[in-house]
Amino acid sequence: MSAEQGVFHDLTVVDVSGSVATSYAAKLFADYGAVVVNLEPAKGFATRTLPPLLANGDSAMHAYLHTNKQSVVATHPRLTDEPVLRRADLVIFDPDCLAQADGLSDIKTNTCAISWYGLTGPYSDMSGSDAAIHALSGLMRGIGNPEGPPIIPPGFQAQIIGGLSAYNGALGHLLAQRMGNRRDHFQLDASVLEANMCFTDLAAINAYMGNPQPPRMGINRFPPTYPLGIWPCQDGWLGVTNLTPGQWKAFCKLLNLEHFADIELFQSSVSRLESADLLEPEILAALSHHSAEDLFYRGQAMRIPLARVPTMEELFDVDQYRSRQAFSQVEAAGETFAAPSTPFRLFSTPPNLGGPVAGLGADNALWSADHA
Repeated sequence: MSAEQGVFHDLTVVDVSGSVATSYAAKLFADYGAVVVNLEPAKGFATRTLPPLLANGDSAMHAYLHTNKQSVVATHPRLTDEPVLRRADLVIFDPDCLAQADGLSDIKTNTCAISWYGLTGPYSDMSGSDAAIHALSGLMRGIGNPEGPPIIPPGFQAQIIGGLSAYNGALGHLLAQRMGNRRDHFQLDASVLEANMCFTDLAAINAYMGNPQPPRMGINRFPPTYPLGIWPCQDGWLGVTNLTPGQWKAFCKLLNLEHFADIELFQSSVSRLESADLLEPEILAALSHHSAEDLFYRGQAMRIPLARVPTMEELFDVDQYRSRQAFSQVEAAGETFAAPSTPFRLFSTPPNLGGPVAGLGADNALWSADHA
């Protein structure tokens, strides 16, 4: 079965909000062949203005999120009167992006709300952002130098995780309907904050139990493992993880640091972390004499958890990324660029890899009252 006849070819999904989170959830359906319709306001979804911008002025982020989707401009005063909603198997929305989200609870189809903090609860009326999610989940607290404030991660990672979580939930319920295990329509309530708690689940438990929080220890220092991080080599960057005594001894041999290998104190990962000020200068000096590529392959043979970390300039030429088609071509208003492909693959029903991006209102005729 080709991507054009993908596993979701008989599903119609409508996104009426166009946040990064709703767009990503809908994108995963589109990647596997669902008919995904963006029901946009007259000015288009807010993602159409997100940086970075292409040479033609279009948003590359919007293009990445909306390949192989259709675009319809809403024309009715009430969202629920739009013809496209009559054919939807699933409507995805963010109530913060809509003036009249309440009516969506009355439509006779499946809905999935994706909001910062959920539709109910103590935070439900608060404004959100990716940075706020990183802070409230506890992820931001451990990033950066010990002195001063933590580093705020840029980008839209929190919303991407929220969209992925909502997609998983909606897909489970849709499968249950198709298998006859549920006959009623569902109304899902997905929280971006709750989805991101997967990264700091133990921290939440420790906070609830009143256990002391670990201090921020600095760049490339993540309790309780050391060495753990991404470091510069003679050329390129290397990702390093050492946990067991065997991994530590092999790592020392790889870098000609055998004088550290058998010291009893350093057989414990936590003890190595506490001694990082002693170990790190020598590790960095040793790495500076080797190529990251060479260390990666030699370390792999010695069963050391290492990763070759490409720079942005090197990213598209990594052999395994090329082999796995990790990047594919997105076509936006005459301009083409490489963007990440769908992160998981089915083989009997392969996904779309890249594809075109619809202009605002390009599919209005397909979903007019006469055709819907």
